[in-house]
Amino acid sequence: MKQHLQTTLLGLSILLILGCSAVSADTTTPETSEVEYHRYGVPSDPEGQKYHRFFPRPAPEKLFYDTRQKITANIDDTPEKETLVTIIVDSGTLGAFEGYWAHAFLLILDETEIGISKKKAFFKLYDAGLHYLEVPAAESIEHHSPAFVFKKPWPSAAKGNGIGCKPIDLTGDGILDVWLELGRAVAVISFQDGEFKVVFSRYTYPRDQEPEYVDLDKDGTYEIKIPYNIYMVDIPGLRYVPWISLYEWDGNTYVLNNERFYANNDEFLIALLRQYNYLLFRYGRYEPYSFYLGLVFYYRGNASMARRHLQWVIKHAEKRKYIQSDKAQDYIQAAEFLLKKLEKPRR
Repeated sequence: MKQHLQTTLLGLSILLILGCSAVSADTTTPETSEVEYHRYGVPSDPEGQKYHRFFPRPAPEKLFYDTRQKITANIDDTPEKETLVTIIVDSGTLGAFEGYWAHAFLLILDETEIGISKKKAFFKLYDAGLHYLEVPAAESIEHHSPAFVFKKPWPSAAKGNGIGCKPIDLTGDGILDVWLELGRAVAVISFQDGEFKVVFSRYTYPRDQEPEYVDLDKDGTYEIKIPYNIYMVDIPGLRYVPWISLYEWDGNTYVLNNERFYANNDEFLIALLRQYNYLLFRYGRYEPYSFYLGLVFYYRGNASMARRHLQWVIKHAEKRKYIQSDKAQDYIQAAEFLLKKLEKPRR
């Protein structure tokens, strides 16, 4: 208990000496070229149905094709505009975690002079796994949880009753990228090296915040923030501390760079310490917050404090009860990984 009190007093001392400057984010929207949107109100719309030729015909039993939206924008290095089409493969039913549709796709097309659409790229955005449909030409987008986020995605997380699709220049090369939101998942498609590539895809955990793109350096290249809330699984009514996973463009893809967000973010450290101390004094339980404190101290270059919190997680996390979405082993393995990295000199 003496060690715990020492840690607590150290935390309180930090609260007194740290400044309160936070990492700021520019929320302005990137400049976009002319973009046109057209939504289809019903599956029987003749114009929307012309895009169904890229799918097996007829549609499998109990399914039908439903074109939801067409967007016209220049999203590659040619002077002509492309057509982006979002299509739902609908089951027409609503059940627990099923939604209204079974599959979702994005088509990227060239419109020829004779009015025939020519496919440039084809992506499968979602597959409920309930109704078989083989579309070999479509590349599947796989989503993953951000690093050091251990809450498992909800069933059918990459699904909703619609698709958010927005052409916008995120990578700063003057070519519009495609920002996609699907339920609790986000993806970015970008034209790179002569082809359309998935350069980002992550699950999201929206409660108080939504995923967003921000230009932290005001240089025209946008970072992506994926919010999450640090929580204790069996303490109802506890106010959560938000955790942000920050991704930045490296010239080829989006990579995690949490150190940039947390290394000098005193305001976040103060909030985390307050919650840590509250849990320590009231419940004597704080493994998730102890882990994230260790992780923040790791990002801040404070190796001794990082080791103290991470070693505590390894020794004590197994003694606590965790539900399936928040396993003790996830924290232990991540803590062991970080401790091994602390053994090596950081560049």
